[in-house]
Amino acid sequence: MDTAGLTQKEAIAAWQESIGVLYDVRLRNKTDRFNFGADAFHLGDIVLTGYRCVAHSFDRTPARIGRDGLDHVTLQLCVKGSHGRREGGSHDRADPGDFIIADLAQAQATATTADFDSLNLTIPRRLLAPLLRAPDEQNLRLIRGDAPLAALLRNHLSGLYAGAGDMSLDEAETIVRPTIELAAAALNAAVTEENAAAVQLALTGQIARYIDERLLDPSLTGEALAATFGISTRKLYYLFEAHGGVASYITRGRLQQARQMLADPAQQSRSIADIAELHGFAYRTNFVRAFRKLFGVTPREVRAHAAEGRRLLEHPGDDTTMWHWIRQLR
Repeated sequence: MDTAGLTQKEAIAAWQESIGVLYDVRLRNKTDRFNFGADAFHLGDIVLTGYRCVAHSFDRTPARIGRDGLDHVTLQLCVKGSHGRREGGSHDRADPGDFIIADLAQAQATATTADFDSLNLTIPRRLLAPLLRAPDEQNLRLIRGDAPLAALLRNHLSGLYAGAGDMSLDEAETIVRPTIELAAAALNAAVTEENAAAVQLALTGQIARYIDERLLDPSLTGEALAATFGISTRKLYYLFEAHGGVASYITRGRLQQARQMLADPAQQSRSIADIAELHGFAYRTNFVRAFRKLFGVTPREVRAHAAEGRRLLEHPGDDTTMWHWIRQLR
């Protein structure tokens, strides 16, 4: 996609309509001569995009997250310009060569500078999270370009973007898993550097996966986990400091699973109180309070947003664009 041949009004409308599938966007300086371009490669389980535009703002609000239900992670390589938290300082900004991570299941409010170019690797959470030491702590994380594994990932994505157009389907499929593993290695290295005390042992990942597979088990407690893995409860709590504690990790996982059930049309006949009880909340009011604190919306609002999102998908427009490819990743 390239808006170079369009009028200013047409170009802005096309830009907002395309990227608007994922984000609320607006120009930061309406006097800029507007131009937007994007190229994308659908490589089966991942999407790789090149994106260029003038200065603008991105927002993913709780309402939008509830409506589209996206559960992907995007690793954005800054090629030109910078991108970061809208209210942050220079330490919150990715500059050329750096990565900024966007968890599409979490709220964001960011902005770019003028003449911004980037490469973006979008991966479904189900493929990336099992490889990460801190899968829920990645949103808006910065990975500096001088980190060795970040440099390897940068070179890999640049080469993949340059050669993807000449790949066969079989060749594209063979590169997906190594790409995801390299992305996870770069993220894990950054976590180790910044939070070494909390995530120094690979055991944390094993315990997290064990929890994720048994979230509905009412006997899932810190004491039971420590006994299962042959460690002290003190050691267990130490390992999960980066997650706010093991109890917080379990509660957050249950709430995330409850959100998926609320958005599932096959579960519409199940009451919110039943869903709350299934996920370890004896009282509906406690469930609603915890749910709203984590997601910024109520369970009832998630159901309404999900229904609205399904109605939009009945008329998705051009399903050959990268924005719709990303929506279809599972």
